[in-house]
Amino acid sequence: MTSRFRVSSVHGGDEINEDNPSTDAVTITLPPPKDEGERIPLCEQHSPLALYEEDYEKGGRQKIGQMLKNFGGYNETLPTSEEMETSSKKAAQLGTLMGVFFPCLQNIFGVLFFIRLSWIIGTAGILQGLLVVITCASVTLLTSISLSAIATNGVVSGGGPYYMISRNLGPELGGAVGILFYLGTTIAASMYITGAVEIFLLYIYPSGKMFDDIFHNFRLFGTGILLLLGLIVLAGVRIVNKFALPVVIAVLICISSVFVGVFVRINGSDHLKFCMVGDRPVDLVGYMEKNLLSTPPSCTPDGLTPLFCNSNGTCDVYFNRVKNYQQWKGAQMPAIREERGIKGLASGVFFDNLWPKFMREGLVLSKDPKEKLLQRNTPYWYLFSDMITSYMVLVGVFFPSVTGIMAGSNRSGNLKDAGKSIPVGTLAATLITSTVYISAVLLVGGSVSEMLLRDKLGSSALGKLTMAQLAWPSPELIVFGSLAATLGAGLQSLTGAPRLLQAIAADDVIPFLAPFREVDRRGEPLRAIFITLLISELGILIAVIESIAALITQFFLMCYLGVNTACALQSLLKAPGWRPGFKYFHWSLSLVGAFLCIAVMFISAWHFALIAIFIGAGVYKYIEYIGAQKEWGDGIRGLGLAAARFALLNLEEKDEHSRNWRPQLLVIMDGVEGESVEGVLSVTSQLKAGKGLTMVAQCIKGDFTVDSEDAEQVKEAMKEKMKQHRIRGFSDVLMTGNIEEGLSSLIQIAGLGGLRHNSVLLSWPQDWASTHFGHRFVSLVRATSAAHCAMIVTKGSENFPTNKERMNGFIDVWWVVHDGGLLMLLPFLLKQHKVWRSCSLRLFVIATIEENNVQMKNDLQRFLYQLRISAQVNVIEMPDSDISDYTYERTLKMEERSRILQSIRSKKSVVETDLQMHMDDVTRERKLSKINEEDTKIIAESHLKDSDSGDEPAQVSERPNLEVVIEDETKDEDDEDEKPAKNNGRGVRFSEEDVLPIDNGQPMKEPKATDLMRRRRRYNVHKMHTAVKLNELMRSHSSDAKLVVVNLPGAPNSEGESFYMDFIEALTESLHRVLLVRGTGAEVVTIYS
Repeated sequence: MTSRFRVSSVHGGDEINEDNPSTDAVTITLPPPKDEGERIPLCEQHSPLALYEEDYEKGGRQKIGQMLKNFGGYNETLPTSEEMETSSKKAAQLGTLMGVFFPCLQNIFGVLFFIRLSWIIGTAGILQGLLVVITCASVTLLTSISLSAIATNGVVSGGGPYYMISRNLGPELGGAVGILFYLGTTIAASMYITGAVEIFLLYIYPSGKMFDDIFHNFRLFGTGILLLLGLIVLAGVRIVNKFALPVVIAVLICISSVFVGVFVRINGSDHLKFCMVGDRPVDLVGYMEKNLLSTPPSCTPDGLTPLFCNSNGTCDVYFNRVKNYQQWKGAQMPAIREERGIKGLASGVFFDNLWPKFMREGLVLSKDPKEKLLQRNTPYWYLFSDMITSYMVLVGVFFPSVTGIMAGSNRSGNLKDAGKSIPVGTLAATLITSTVYISAVLLVGGSVSEMLLRDKLGSSALGKLTMAQLAWPSPELIVFGSLAATLGAGLQSLTGAPRLLQAIAADDVIPFLAPFREVDRRGEPLRAIFITLLISELGILIAVIESIAALITQFFLMCYLGVNTACALQSLLKAPGWRPGFKYFHWSLSLVGAFLCIAVMFISAWHFALIAIFIGAGVYKYIEYIGAQKEWGDGIRGLGLAAARFALLNLEEKDEHSRNWRPQLLVIMDGVEGESVEGVLSVTSQLKAGKGLTMVAQCIKGDFTVDSEDAEQVKEAMKEKMKQHRIRGFSDVLMTGNIEEGLSSLIQIAGLGGLRHNSVLLSWPQDWASTHFGHRFVSLVRATSAAHCAMIVTKGSENFPTNKERMNGFIDVWWVVHDGGLLMLLPFLLKQHKVWRSCSLRLFVIATIEENNVQMKNDLQRFLYQLRISAQVNVIEMPDSDISDYTYERTLKMEERSRILQSIRSKKSVVETDLQMHMDDVTRERKLSKINEEDTKIIAESHLKDSDSGDEPAQVSERPNLEVVIEDETKDEDDEDEKPAKNNGRGVRFSEEDVLPIDNGQPMKEPKATDLMRRRRRYNVHKMHTAVKLNELMRSHSSDAKLVVVNLPGAPNSEGESFYMDFIEALTESLHRVLLVRGTGAEVVTIYS
């Protein structure tokens, strides 16, 4: 014969189990369903998570499944095959190659590689040319490292680098840098379009020029191309994206053909020649355009006479002097001659191009550095320098060739795995392009004639593009390929810039940009597109590509400066929210990158640098003025006081974002003695990676006006303890007549302004059952919750390691309630300390039987990955099982002890009589509850002493009466197979009336309980059931763990506080070292950058 209690859900009162008429089991029926909008308590749902009823009732706290559903993609039910197919199609996103690597290549390899790199090599020489490339590449490489760190510190939303900088340096700096980056991207489109016009008019269709001034042609044709590209952009991003892949392929083919051509023509080539008069190249293109000739003059004394002699027979002195030389300076060639432009690597021209040939504006190009002929002093057709050149100037000209590293971060929302793709793709593109540029300096410098390299537009070679002539198999491949690549890069700039402006406007940090936040039904920011086209037209009107490049350089450098500064600042502050997935960075590299940005800005074009800084400072001050008026302090009482005052006022005014959240600890030492003191302070010290405020406080009983010296002695002892544990913070002692009120006051008012605690850390009271510490602990839980602070409780404080110990093994996190993420943040912070550094994290998540465990595990792994926290994920299913008789017995014992203690405290005058009465009650139920009479007497007497010591009597709640109904259930063989009998065949079932004790088939009759008492009993049993089952799971899976971290359930109302401590004891029983954590419901971790 067996007896057990079971739950059934029917509408109405007590019902007999109709499924099995042979049994007369009494069942508890749930109340009728409540209104649709009303929430049914977990205990009435028979949920296995009933212990956390108070947590789920309060706002901000969720079940893990609900949190994952909000996080995205989680579904409690298993998807159908059709749903899986549909979701796989939606999930098909860009990988590293197409999402980051190729877009970065396309943006980095731009027009300057084809039309200016050879001139930079010829002017700077190979050595300084390498220095120019390495300087610029170092800036982008260091910025790429910083960018990788920031981009892997969470999900990067729309706006790319602007989003990252604004979220790490604040709206003022973020807005300023965002505007500069927008201007740089917009004017980069101007540079690409101007470069495309130059390729078209100089190397494809020279007769298309409509003005004598080449720059007027650039302006006219550039405006036309801008209008054409603008129409494509207005057609939508889908149309633009169709050009992306062909353009990337064209770029790669063109660059590859240049390198192939270098080795194919290792011994030189005769198909590219240029005309020289002595040491000076001749401007054949200029002469032909001036005289509208279609056939070039021959490079002989007679053929060049019209270029250097006027109609009256007066000739240029230099031309007359050299024209009869048949061997010029020992060479086997006359002074007026055609030279091979491509001499090949085997020719030794590498050494001719080794050194720089910088010139000032208007000086004649010549092999002889001593020649100082100025353009204004001669009317003849030599080539002259059109700008001053130096290492610094060339850095400014070349720098736009290495920009484009942000292309991957701009596409972060479309990447399958942004945390992996952005670092790998960006760094790979940066390293490969830098290697290509360095190789190009060496190979082109070792293959092409010095004077042809210095001829910027190829005028002495009939306007042929040097890079195109070097390529194999055909020069036309480079010309048309570079034109397509340049137009494609311009199109990408005109597409990305409006979206960046729209993202800045959408943030509403710059009010006058509000009109540009609007998008049409296709999601296209039309207003932003129109203003972008207008600004790009202003860049085209500059027409001089070197000036445009220098201006772009400043804007991009300001953006890169912001990225490096953000990374360096976050690394130095070491905020808990700074958890980049990319580990190969250091704050010193970011700092070097920031200084390098500043240096390049001023050495390349200091006047443009000042313009960029002026624009950035203006935007910064505008945002600061409009968005947040700041108090800078009085400045009279000293800079330190003013800075502290300003910081406190600023903290007071602004809410704390989850990215900046860090645990500001108020450590309560009340009731902590012996080894537990060392344990609590050790944990406090080991959490110092949080970089937050720490205040250690204690309340002592007394009169401060009389015993102030005692308070000071306790405070000094506390300071000494903090120093021993290397805790940097503050200590305080509050002397009060009522300890509970004193602790509540500490929680309410500790700290100053915005610099106050957000978390309370304390130790679990070991002897709570025989002292007043249990009631005090529950009061602390309530006060902490009312103050909107988190709570951290160390249980087994005496077992926590000191700072000299080293732990190896696992830190197990049991995640039952999502209340803001503190449960995950604390183990991460502990692992930063040397004591716990060698431990691994294991995350155990409790799932109910109706939840999809497989998908929950996958979503949790993705969630942790985006949180940048490494942990092994385990989803543990907690079935809705029968309540064991052990759980019921433990609940009865808990309630009986509570009644005894309450009665003793309230009736001290008749304590012996009451004690005997309660002992009689216990004896009557001892077969089920197993409460030992001697144990009960000891507990009662200890509480009597505690009550006699002066504590106020507790409120006595009416003892709930029990109505006991027991009925036999004959167990058949099938039942035995399915569920073996336990505890000598005795089990538990319970009903609507209550869960009732049964003894040998005879009900123990007592007065009928009230509805309130029945519900309270039912709730207690369910909560104890949750605690016991969770404890069984934790002991089963975490027996080898060095630390167990689990949610601390919320404190019940005053009527149930005496049971709360028993629930926690049952939850953590036999666990060696536990951290109980209760968050506020506000998020303290974020997946976003």
